[in-house]
Amino acid sequence: MRTYLDCYSCFLRHGLEAARIAGLNEENQKKVLNEIMEVLQKMPVDAKPPQLAQIIHRRIRELSGNPDPYWSIKEQQNLFMLSLEKDLCREVYASDEPLLEAVKLAGACNSIDMGPVRKWRSREELLRQIYNPGLDRLELDELKDSLRVAKKLLYVTDNAGEIVCDKVLLGLLMEHYGLECTVAVRSGPILNDATVKDAEKVGMNKVAKIITTGCDAPGAVLPACTQDFLDNFESSDLVIAKGQGNYEALEGCEKEELFFLLQVKCGVVARDLGVEEGKITLRENRPHG
Repeated sequence: MRTYLDCYSCFLRHGLEAARIAGLNEENQKKVLNEIMEVLQKMPVDAKPPQLAQIIHRRIRELSGNPDPYWSIKEQQNLFMLSLEKDLCREVYASDEPLLEAVKLAGACNSIDMGPVRKWRSREELLRQIYNPGLDRLELDELKDSLRVAKKLLYVTDNAGEIVCDKVLLGLLMEHYGLECTVAVRSGPILNDATVKDAEKVGMNKVAKIITTGCDAPGAVLPACTQDFLDNFESSDLVIAKGQGNYEALEGCEKEELFFLLQVKCGVVARDLGVEEGKITLRENRPHG
């Protein structure tokens, strides 16, 4: 998905919040905002939002001297969701439609996001979203058709904490469909996105092979990913990409057996998908070519 003019103010607002989380003083906060405006002026019309976010956060890490400003936030999110894992897993398997419940759970947990447009401000609000997700169109039948013939699944994750619920969904998929599963995380810190360390923290390595995208953007921007990730992306019979950043990075690419599972967090993506802002959706990729 390309960057729209509506995204510009969002980048500035988010850059300021990220600079403050990193502990930058007011002078350096202003420097971040000025540099964001410079990047926006020079940005190609077809640039994707995660590419700009990558530039912003690299600069914030450089100015702060902190290689992972969101580290403590991710730790809290991982521990919080791990404390709920057994109960969430029990609810999924007790359901009349476990796959539907697992997809809803994984989608709802995409709200565990520290990006530009966060939909919760407290644990109580977050829990309400997880247990009472607002759903839009779930192309579950299409996903089931792909799962029946797939042997190799690539699951591209989004946020720390959220990956606990991804693990629940992956466990169900492996049990019901006998899939060989590979999980891709970010190659380095960006926002509260999951890295290898986060995936291992929640035990993801016990259910799937873990690789990285090779890219520290908050989305799998294919030209910036490693050959290892690209080989897995191309050779997998099915790819599930979590979150708005991965939608922005991969929407319309040539991969046909690709599904996006996300909470729609802004009006731009809502218009692009034709769904209501704040809703959870599961959508099959429509290659532009």
